Amino acid sequence: MVLTESMFNHQTSIKLDGEWEFYYQKLLTSEDFKTLNSIQGKDTILLPGFWNDIKREGKTYSPQSYSTFRLHLTLPKTSIKNQFSFYIPHAFTTYRMFLDGSLISENGIVGTTAKETKEYWLPKIVFFTPTNENLEIIIHVANYKSLNAGFRQSIEIGTQESMVQTKQVRLALDIFLIASLFVISLYHFTLFLLRKNDLSLLYFSMYSFVSMIYKFTSGEFFLLILYPDFEWRWLIKTFFVSVYLTFPFLLSFIGNLFPKEIDKKLYYTFQSLFFSLTFFVLLSESTWIEETLLPAEIAMLFCCIYIFWILTKAVINRRESAAGFIFGFLFLFLTIVNDILFEKNIIKTEIYGPLGNFVLFFSQSFFLSKKHSKLYLTIEKQKEELEQSVVLKDKIYHTNIHSKRMELELYKKSIQPHFLMNSLSAIRYWVSESPEKSVSILDSLVGELRIILKVASKQLIPIGDEIDLCRYHIGVMKMRMEKEYKFKTSGIDGSELFPPLIFHTLIENAFTHEDSPQAKLYFGIFKKKYTNHEKLFSSYCFIVYNHQIEREDIPPKSGSGTGLEYVRLRLEESYSGKWSLTHGKSKHGYRVLIQIQEN
Repeated sequence: MVLTESMFNHQTSIKLDGEWEFYYQKLLTSEDFKTLNSIQGKDTILLPGFWNDIKREGKTYSPQSYSTFRLHLTLPKTSIKNQFSFYIPHAFTTYRMFLDGSLISENGIVGTTAKETKEYWLPKIVFFTPTNENLEIIIHVANYKSLNAGFRQSIEIGTQESMVQTKQVRLALDIFLIASLFVISLYHFTLFLLRKNDLSLLYFSMYSFVSMIYKFTSGEFFLLILYPDFEWRWLIKTFFVSVYLTFPFLLSFIGNLFPKEIDKKLYYTFQSLFFSLTFFVLLSESTWIEETLLPAEIAMLFCCIYIFWILTKAVINRRESAAGFIFGFLFLFLTIVNDILFEKNIIKTEIYGPLGNFVLFFSQSFFLSKKHSKLYLTIEKQKEELEQSVVLKDKIYHTNIHSKRMELELYKKSIQPHFLMNSLSAIRYWVSESPEKSVSILDSLVGELRIILKVASKQLIPIGDEIDLCRYHIGVMKMRMEKEYKFKTSGIDGSELFPPLIFHTLIENAFTHEDSPQAKLYFGIFKKKYTNHEKLFSSYCFIVYNHQIEREDIPPKSGSGTGLEYVRLRLEESYSGKWSLTHGKSKHGYRVLIQIQEN
């Protein structure tokens, strides 16, 4: 190959594409070519290309072997003593390169057996200064793992400055795509954490992530730059897994975005196929991994056609963002076709799949951001309306609470004369019959009225005052009804705060509605704490034993009647939305259960 000065003036780099000498199952050096007049087995190969693709005059070459490539390169005379460099892509699967008999670059270890060979992929640039215009390039290539053997991409030559710049641009583009895909993936995953009901955000995030992994394990092989000792077998597995997982996540995203346009049978068929290929790659040996490439590429093409059909239906049905998405996907589809043809060595281009993914990501990210921006504006507007509505409802609620409290206070005032009249009649009777008992009932009545006057206007009081109020009321009723009533408490801390007149109202109700002549009422107030779903609750159980036993059981209910309405309003006033009340028959009597969530 002869290179002219004008070539270097008009091109950043020159590809050394064309015919090279090819020696199958020989590792020859410059000395071998000097000492031997003729070397048996000489053939030619077109680079970039694979020697297993050579089929002429009945000759075939196995890819699991080793060979030597040789090229005579003539540079312009003005290039002598100037600085030049080669760009050497990775070989399938390892190589070493000599220039005029000197080793200038190698990837892995070239051997004549699979045991001696160590695979490695990393594109390199190699600097050299020619001392004459005629150069001899010899490359040893060994392969025992891949289905192809040779170079898929072009070996290039250029000035040191131009090749460094080319390498930097390629590496910078890889870093840019990797960083962009990572940011896109992280951004949409963060959005998913904020809106977990929108699975399209999660699928798009995972699609971006596996595309980032694909770029990590291709192009300039940034993964090997970061981790030079990364095992070749797992590099190949990671690469194939990232390719095969791209389509399930893309399908899941589109299926979630346009659910009415998908055909579920085809959807699950493609999902199962690509996940099966992924598991096969993870579990199989590296020599079998490339066998999945052809069926996978066919499945990819059909999957792309299926996705295009979905998006076309979405555009026809005027789905939001469908038109923009179909444009980005069409660009991706063309890059996928290019990569498949390049992989098959049919066309001599480059890998453009990551660029197609980036265009798709950028277009879809734009439309998703636009969609969520509209959603955010709608939420802001609804928030303002809701806040105004809440303020209005809060005013109405507190007005109703105040109104109900006033009604109940009036109710209590209206019932107190009746209670007082009966109590004073009992006192009058006991004054004549037993002055000691009249003093006792009078003390209980005065104590009850004093506590009611003290606590009625307060929102919370020490529960000990409430217990004392209950005892005074039971004491009055003992003297009036000439019956024995027991009262027991458990688990109660007298200093804890509690809404006033709760248990007092329940005891009044029991005497008013449940005190039959045969019943011997026995009152109990019991408290315990428990945890439910990591929340702490206090449970207050009010029980009336032996009340009208002849009545049929009734199921527990949430509460009704004037007395219970007062209890519910008091609880809502003090523990808004954090309480519950049920009441009804229990095994031994009548029970009211109040549960309060603690802060």
